[in-house]
Amino acid sequence: MDKVQQSTATYLPPGAGESLWILGDQVTFKADGERDGLTLFVSTIPSGGGPPPHIHYQQTEAHFVLEGPFSFLSGDTWFEAETGSCVIIPRGVLHTFRNNGSAPGRLVSTNSMPGSHERWFRHVGVPITDRATFTPPTAAPDMADVLASAADEDIHMMPPDAPPSGSSGH
Repeated sequence: MDKVQQSTATYLPPGAGESLWILGDQVTFKADGERDGLTLFVSTIPSGGGPPPHIHYQQTEAHFVLEGPFSFLSGDTWFEAETGSCVIIPRGVLHTFRNNGSAPGRLVSTNSMPGSHERWFRHVGVPITDRATFTPPTAAPDMADVLASAADEDIHMMPPDAPPSGSSGH
């Protein structure tokens, strides 16, 4: 006879979850990969915002567009993703996204390597404990630390004009 695991569901009401300010974007964890075995977060991206081009050699990443028009880079091709679109980026593919709207856009994101994004976001991010009074930092981040800690979590930032290096050993 199979054993039935008795546990309870996790419920987060709207707006709940650990929130961080990460290099210009707000990220709220809805599931924590290290605690829940699943990474799930909502990002609020300002107009024109988005991460630098990067590669994950060990993980697939997915984004669902909640609000706003976004452009996604996959390899060397840009494409548009409107509200309701889902984008899945295989491991080893150079990618990024940009909010093309005039207002903040929102994405729900996940990946196949639970905990990696959470660890990096907590390392470089600033906690948002009260959204009403939070003021984004004005000091420039330590980019050497940002890049090194990102690489430790399989987030390999690439300059926009650099070809991706091979995926072996990363």
